[in-house]
Amino acid sequence: MFAKAVSHGLNGPGAALHAREAEIAAMLPASMPVPKFLGRIRWDDWEALIFDQAPGVNPQLPWGADELIRVLDTLAQLADQQPAGITSLLPALEVDLREDASGFARIMADEWIPADPWLAQNLEALHELAIEGIGALAGNQLVHTDLRSDNILLGEDGGVLLVDWPWASRGAAWYDALTVLVEARIFDPALDADAIASSHRIFASASSDALTGALAGLAAYYVDAARRPEVPGLPTLRSYHAKQATACVAWLKARLG
Repeated sequence: MFAKAVSHGLNGPGAALHAREAEIAAMLPASMPVPKFLGRIRWDDWEALIFDQAPGVNPQLPWGADELIRVLDTLAQLADQQPAGITSLLPALEVDLREDASGFARIMADEWIPADPWLAQNLEALHELAIEGIGALAGNQLVHTDLRSDNILLGEDGGVLLVDWPWASRGAAWYDALTVLVEARIFDPALDADAIASSHRIFASASSDALTGALAGLAAYYVDAARRPEVPGLPTLRSYHAKQATACVAWLKARLG
């Protein structure tokens, strides 16, 4: 078995996320590429989640082409086999991400000037693009919403498991694939993510404008988050936000010419 536990007193937000994940994990059917959920234990102010042991390793960084396509294939299969009755119980992705996508508006309101001249000169237009892009994420498919390499396990049998589902939402399934490509570009800025997005079937329902707008929304969140003060107990969070911001903005520049 695999267990993870946090305390409401020591990790208030984390404990709330555990409680939310327990509700979602209990709804996910065995046919999905997820570890089997065995139960939730609560004692004193502790929350513990118990899963079947999930053999596998995280994808290597930088991402290898084979592992990247393997994960995108799994996401496409998941989109084809949506679990009935779950998505109606989840929050709408475009609603959940609207505040995140307003990061450029917060930057302008604070009169904070990004170091990147292109970014500084185009904040207003990028904000409008981000808000339009978030609207394009509406849908009725199950979305992990926080997918990256440390939430993915690759099995020796060729299977893929997706773990940590507290942010699950209802929206466009290709959003998860987009966040995976952004992470891949952090470690390989030369990765031709546009070629993958234009050829892999997980992106078949996404227009070019929708992808660009969603990418602008991600950039808005990460650029805004990276300038914030450090979070106690999470010393690497802001540097992670900065890396994501750099990857998003670079890809966004390329897409906008």
